[in-house]
Amino acid sequence: MSKIWRSVIVLLVFCSMLTPGYTQESMNHGYFSFVDENGHVVYITGWEVRVGDQCITENNKRFEVVSIEGEVAHVKLLGEINMSQYEQPSNQNLLGMLQPRLARAQGRGKVAFYHTHSDESYVPTDGKESILGAGGIYKVGDAFASALKTNGMEVIQSNAKHDPHDNMAYERSRRTVVELLKQQPDAIFDIHRDATPPEVYQTTINGEDVSKLQLVVGKYGATGKQIEDYALQIKAASDKQHPGLIKGIFFAKGGDYNQDLFPKSMLLEVGSHTNSRQSAEKGIALFADVIPTILGKTGASPAAAPDATAGETGLGTADAGPSGASKSIGWMVGIFVVGIAAFLFLSTGSMKEAKAKLKQFTTTEFANFFGPSLKRKNERKKTNNEKDKD
Repeated sequence: MSKIWRSVIVLLVFCSMLTPGYTQESMNHGYFSFVDENGHVVYITGWEVRVGDQCITENNKRFEVVSIEGEVAHVKLLGEINMSQYEQPSNQNLLGMLQPRLARAQGRGKVAFYHTHSDESYVPTDGKESILGAGGIYKVGDAFASALKTNGMEVIQSNAKHDPHDNMAYERSRRTVVELLKQQPDAIFDIHRDATPPEVYQTTINGEDVSKLQLVVGKYGATGKQIEDYALQIKAASDKQHPGLIKGIFFAKGGDYNQDLFPKSMLLEVGSHTNSRQSAEKGIALFADVIPTILGKTGASPAAAPDATAGETGLGTADAGPSGASKSIGWMVGIFVVGIAAFLFLSTGSMKEAKAKLKQFTTTEFANFFGPSLKRKNERKKTNNEKDKD
């Protein structure tokens, strides 16, 4: 009898290893409500929540989970984040103005992305929340790739499958990340969808119904602080360009979610299974607008992309405007003029005297400089006229 029981136990353990689990992420139909000291719900997520996890809300308040009762996470306010300190520096400062255009150009950014949970889908559009190996999340990825290309980015899109949706999915997708890193991307995104009521992610931007995005940081990975700062930079840029697009940032204590492999890795939740896939596609397309700012890349125009049709607006055409070289010459001439003006002002001490000096320079000095050559030119012209008369 003991042998039979041992066999049963081994079989149960084996079956449990094969059964999909959701402890690393989704609660499988449930969701956590973050409730503050005043009893207000400040945040909602379908992620499994632990004491010590944190979130930054859409309005940039930071909370920490102090206790959990069922599906209610009691949180305390840690403070409000000053997002301005995470905004990317403007190219319009004095140094940026003095740099030639070609020196500032950094080329096209390279963005890679993949899907750890290959099955994730959107019920209103896909009919169910999970489709093994062919989830609606892949079409959201297609929308992201298209929008990135429109914004001049180079795209590395992985459609590798990592089913089933269990605790080992991130181990399987880790191999995908290692392969993507060989192509030296500037950023890597793992694209998911959440599991919450639809209103948590629903919003309207520019008159369009779109799904918001949630950023997820595996706070305790080797690159945790770098990833945290990166997430804040992403939200700061998005808040400025598309306010309300980022629902918030969730700091998950449960794992690093492959973010330990690369300091510019981010897990994105694009809408929920209760939102339409079309709204998720619109949301991630808006997010693609923010990528050039996040990466500090110039981003080529769509027409200048490698698949541009010959003869369309692009490099070397009139519609493309001045070339980089001609713009650089223009910048250098401008810098030269500004330098002369600054020198005259500093040497004379007043704008009035600087103007007088500049007038003298352009009349007397230029006349003295060009005078001899003009005199020789006039003498040659007079001689030629006398020869013609003869």
